[in-house]
Amino acid sequence: MIDHPHPTNWRELQAGVCRIFREIGLNAVAEKKLSTPRGEVEVDVYAVDESSVDKIQYIVECKNWQQAIPQTVVHAFTTVMHETGANLGFIVSQKGLQSGAVAYTDSTNIVGLTYLQLQERYMPVWWDRYFCPHLGDAADVLMDYVEPVNGTRDKKLDTMSDEDIDRWRDLVAKYGEFGATLSFFNMGRYQNLRENPGSMGTLLDVPSNIEEFRSRVLRVICRHHEFTSETFRELLDELKHVLAAAVQEFIDLFGENIFRDRRKPITVDNGKGTT
Repeated sequence: MIDHPHPTNWRELQAGVCRIFREIGLNAVAEKKLSTPRGEVEVDVYAVDESSVDKIQYIVECKNWQQAIPQTVVHAFTTVMHETGANLGFIVSQKGLQSGAVAYTDSTNIVGLTYLQLQERYMPVWWDRYFCPHLGDAADVLMDYVEPVNGTRDKKLDTMSDEDIDRWRDLVAKYGEFGATLSFFNMGRYQNLRENPGSMGTLLDVPSNIEEFRSRVLRVICRHHEFTSETFRELLDELKHVLAAAVQEFIDLFGENIFRDRRKPITVDNGKGTT
């Protein structure tokens, strides 16, 4: 799962839905006011797929209720959908829809989902468009220090003592596979990597769950840290922290960030701002 499936309140649910939509490439805003024949109406989340030919519009009603959503709510939402001209509507809740509401939506462009089901629906897109590129970009910073040949780094090594060069080799032994493997995650844009299971295709496959990803990838390439994150968003932040700590060890060894002009520092976005 991308996030914890049970937000503590309605606003957290709304913010989570809006954030996921933005991260998969939609232009999404919360509490959007729209014009209808009956006047102005405010929707919880409004999103537009600007890359689609017809600018597909999404409207989301967020209900953080502890009981299933009744048919009356769906009826009211149907009116909003019709009068705003939205293409697809979601009612996202904790317990889903009541059976009558489910039957009603079968012949509409409205889908009732729990927050977990919404995450599962968009996990493949989120993985490709957000998790993999952000992880790969963060790993590129470490890759400069551990890759076999790097002109900037090698010139610096030529000026260092044998003892410091040995320390660098120890760090490469510790972090080399970790940095090199994760740097491939921003290469998912190359379709042949996914279509060739004998190369990096398997690495970039969308994991079935977080434990599967820990076992298949992280425990193989990273023996110096035990990852404990429960969601993929938390895991991305945790990986960025580990990468940043590894880069800092190289910076401490070289006495400076020798790639200062080439790379941006690794940033972590935990949903509460970038650090």
